[in-house]
Amino acid sequence: MKSWIKLGMAALGAALLLSGCAGPRYADVAQRIPPIEPAEGRIYFYQPVTSSGEKIAQPAILVDGRKVGRSKPGRFFFVDRAAGDLEVLTATDRKERKNALRVPLAVGQTQYVRVDISGGKQVLRLEESADAAQEALRDLRYWGAGRREREPLRY
Repeated sequence: MKSWIKLGMAALGAALLLSGCAGPRYADVAQRIPPIEPAEGRIYFYQPVTSSGEKIAQPAILVDGRKVGRSKPGRFFFVDRAAGDLEVLTATDRKERKNALRVPLAVGQTQYVRVDISGGKQVLRLEESADAAQEALRDLRYWGAGRREREPLRY
């Protein structure tokens, strides 16, 4: 009997630990995301949950050749960059020598890059509508960018 209690407590502890790593939902932290610094713009990367449930590779996402993070189903992250015409691609795209997605970024502007799945691979596309992007982001969880790019969010 005591072993069942210990096992149950261990499972509960593991569940609590994992839920802490899940990150907050966009809807819960949107108002607490820091403002964009002067002379910069912001790019949100987001990947809605796939309905097929298939395992998808999570290659790194690069902005102007520099790794900024990894996309994960049901998650989002953002990076701030100096205004300009930026190149965005996945590490897989770079290996396959595919053309980068061009993201024009103006001072103070926010752009949204959606990560879709096509043929088992991630495909990046610039979201035309900020409203559609924010609707898709609402239930996604903050994943954080790469270690050097991570923005701490207090929640």
